Amino acid sequence: MQLIYRGAKYKTSEQHIPLVESGAKGLYRGAPWVGHKPAETVPQPNHVLCWRGVTYQTNGQPVATTAPRVSAAPSVVPQRKRDSWVEAHRRAILETLERRLQVARSQGNQELISLLEEEWQQFA
Repeated sequence: MQLIYRGAKYKTSEQHIPLVESGAKGLYRGAPWVGHKPAETVPQPNHVLCWRGVTYQTNGQPVATTAPRVSAAPSVVPQRKRDSWVEAHRRAILETLERRLQVARSQGNQELISLLEEEWQQFA
């Protein structure tokens, strides 16, 4: 059978796996239901994959590496650079909080204004 997903055409393999009852039974919308499971285990393909530079296999076995990987990037961000990120994040939060306070004041929502002022005090 030919199928299409997001413009990519592919064919399905018409494999029929023999099933046996699993012992699970019940009612679904008033109709009796019986669960099934494969009669024997189905072998799964083994793929060697890489995610964010880490190589692994789908069968769970470790991948044999020829040489240890050495990262060119420093493992620790310098304190000065990290502090600038923290300060930029803090400023962005305060700007958003100020904008939310302006909207709450324009709407006259006193409960929201008091909550936002409490939040402002936590950052100040």
